[in-house]
Amino acid sequence: MINVLLNKNKLKQRFNLFRNRNFRLLWFGSLVAMMGDFFLFVGMPFLIMNLTEDRATIGGVLAVAGIPRALLLLFGGALSDRFSPLLMMKVSRVAFMLLLLLMTTLILNESISIAGLYVFSGLMGVIGAFGMPASMAILPLLVKREELAPANAITGSTSQLISALAPALVGIAVLYLSTEPFKAILLGSWPAIEDLPRRADMQGIGLAYAIDVLLIIVSMIPLWLIKLETEPKQPNQTDSIMTSIQDGFSYVWQDASLRAFIIYMTITTFVSMGPQMVGMPVLADDNLNGMRSFGVLMSAQGLGAVFGSLLAAFATPAASLLGPVVMTLAIVRGFGTLLIAAITSDQQGILLMTTMGILTGYSSIVFMTWVQKRVSLEYIGRVMSLVMLAVMGLQPLSQGFSGWFIDFAGVTTLFISIGFFMIITPFFALLSADIRNMGEPRKTQQ
Repeated sequence: MINVLLNKNKLKQRFNLFRNRNFRLLWFGSLVAMMGDFFLFVGMPFLIMNLTEDRATIGGVLAVAGIPRALLLLFGGALSDRFSPLLMMKVSRVAFMLLLLLMTTLILNESISIAGLYVFSGLMGVIGAFGMPASMAILPLLVKREELAPANAITGSTSQLISALAPALVGIAVLYLSTEPFKAILLGSWPAIEDLPRRADMQGIGLAYAIDVLLIIVSMIPLWLIKLETEPKQPNQTDSIMTSIQDGFSYVWQDASLRAFIIYMTITTFVSMGPQMVGMPVLADDNLNGMRSFGVLMSAQGLGAVFGSLLAAFATPAASLLGPVVMTLAIVRGFGTLLIAAITSDQQGILLMTTMGILTGYSSIVFMTWVQKRVSLEYIGRVMSLVMLAVMGLQPLSQGFSGWFIDFAGVTTLFISIGFFMIITPFFALLSADIRNMGEPRKTQQ
């Protein structure tokens, strides 16, 4: 059922990727940028809660980012194919740094408002629409086709290691950067963790965002040092962007399995994305120990994803069983989502979120490698933008709905409802031969 590759030569081949200068630069730069992202990720929900007690606003602000991102993702993918994924990554990273710098200044001056957060969130969505497809499309340009699985596993597992360590560390760091703890540190007294406030104040969040700005700047250096030896075949430059996007749609639609799986992803991520991004910080604040618990749970999930991603480098489903294996793992994740509703302690949450992380990390690497191997390089940006659209296109509605549902029925009911849905949906997906046979070679339909 699972092909396991654990011999010494295979292990050596995987880590020989670090001899590839471009891969090494991309890997390092992405990790630094990701470390900065966690200061934004951890700080944003609590920044909103500092400004308003309306929990639905968390979902609303996060949802606003998804609207322009969903509308512009396909344009971002088309531009990535037309110009270069590397160029689009550079432009988007500079733009994001400048936007975050302005946001940091307003927070530290306590001039930020809920209305301002909606604006910033929307602009972040615009930038993400052009940067995300490029970041997913660049790896096949840097490594050989047979190196894609280990390359994805290395980048995935190391980034997930940051995911494991960063939330808890960042959550505590932001609290230490808050006014009273930071003042005590400057006076030579280091507060104990149990004496920290439940939430960071505006100073703590503002200084955390300033750290994010610095890390983004550092991440730009290796990105600018990457030199592509070969560029993929470019789309016809005389074609309009809309024609290029239409060609990308046609390419996906003619691949029955790719089309079916993207439809499945669209449905399941709409249901699950909001609870993850809106429900988890609320659950931590209501049922556990606030920001500290949220950071610990996210770290546990990231640590699990490290192991899951590494597992994908050495144990991959046989092509004939790829679909059934992926759907079986999705069913297990559904049961995990159901159990989130029963978490009453950090210890329970750590065990559950670690398990969920293993399943998610493994599945994501298997899926990403499948897409990258299946798609022609000249279409990779547009296909990746469609994948991102499936993942994030309905995210604004998902987040907004989750915020409303929590206010209406509570966070526990939210996770119970979503868990049942995530258990049932993969069973129906397996009724499709296109899903069951997704590991087979590409077959086109007119």
